[in-house]
Amino acid sequence: MSNDISAVAASMDQRIRQLDFISNNLANASTNGFKAQHLRALKIIEEAGQSEGNNLSGNILYTDFSQGPVEKTGNPLDLAIQGDGFFVVQTAEGQAFTRKSDFTVNRQNQIVTQVGDPVVGDGGPITLGNGKVNISSDGSVYVDGNSVGKLRIVDFANRQALTNVGGGLYRDPGTAGMKPVDKPEIKAECLESSNVNLIKEMAEMIEVHRSFETYQKVVQTLSEEDKLSTSRIGRIG
Repeated sequence: MSNDISAVAASMDQRIRQLDFISNNLANASTNGFKAQHLRALKIIEEAGQSEGNNLSGNILYTDFSQGPVEKTGNPLDLAIQGDGFFVVQTAEGQAFTRKSDFTVNRQNQIVTQVGDPVVGDGGPITLGNGKVNISSDGSVYVDGNSVGKLRIVDFANRQALTNVGGGLYRDPGTAGMKPVDKPEIKAECLESSNVNLIKEMAEMIEVHRSFETYQKVVQTLSEEDKLSTSRIGRIG
């Protein structure tokens, strides 16, 4: 009996973790470049309490890297990658990769993220200088018509291997298979919106709440049966 309760409790824990990711998705529905994450159980209890052999296994954290809607902003340093690819950012902890591209400039006139991390070009950080900035569709950066660098755009053979480190940044643990994007398509004066599907997330949240309530009832039933069995054994003794 205790094994049955433990199995259902483990499934309840999975649902709580799943709810955490749904809540995070909803909270970032308006964050540019955000990619929704979903926690999926490899195998779950299909019928509550029917857990012969403890058929629970682990979860898979799946990141939806599909493109979000692209919106015009008019800011020359707002950039959106059309299709596959990531911008490369140099952080204090090493290189990171992002689709969150509401870039700005620092005191050295380098293109940086909103937190000040330099955006990497083919030759390192890109310094703009003074003048009108124009960024072409292939990532080439011009100031008053003069080339000052080209944005480095990369992709990965296995994006699910990337580690989400927050702030719209991902890191490659060395297993994602980084590769250059030879012909990127970049839209200047545009931002990629979050790809969170609000209706889908809300529906999933409702489903998680309902299944959690079901598991609670199962645990209560099993506990009552356990108490009843213990009481009967006591009387027999």
